[in-house]
Amino acid sequence: MTKRISSWERIALIGAMSERAPKGSLNRTAIMKCTYFLQTLRQVPLGYSFTLYSYGPYDKDVLDDLDYAETLGVVDAERVEYRGGYGYKIRAGAKVEKVKECASEFLSRREADIHWVLSEFGSLTSADLELASTIIYADREAQQGSQGLEELARRVGEVKPHFNPIQILTRAKSLQTKGLLQSIRSAN
Repeated sequence: MTKRISSWERIALIGAMSERAPKGSLNRTAIMKCTYFLQTLRQVPLGYSFTLYSYGPYDKDVLDDLDYAETLGVVDAERVEYRGGYGYKIRAGAKVEKVKECASEFLSRREADIHWVLSEFGSLTSADLELASTIIYADREAQQGSQGLEELARRVGEVKPHFNPIQILTRAKSLQTKGLLQSIRSAN
């Protein structure tokens, strides 16, 4: 059994992801979904308890860790105004190196996972992250090999009606092609 990592290591992970963000920064949605992907798809024992929420898998503890990382100076969160709302650009802060040193063993062991999640998902929009994470969440709730791709897409559409069915199916096919779905029946 793999031990759950410490909150210190989770803070260092948030700092490392922010430091390596493909676009120079991540937003809160990206932090939330990347931690979900790391825990669910790469089995990184982060100890979060994700549940399905308005914008996909969510755990308040991720935001608590993000807030703590900001308080410690591991990340800087800049509020940004958008048409119709606001968001945050999260970048590595002045204390990121110090915290990374304290968690260097963990970060070294998880280097490939961090690189993978940022390469695979770090440049996606918040809406794309919402859709991809919801598809994976619905996939993991189903039994392995229990449904077809169209059935999975239909189930996701019931939860996320603001995405059109073609958009859902296209993203699901992409995730399946990458080997990230488990519930899809093999075509025999």
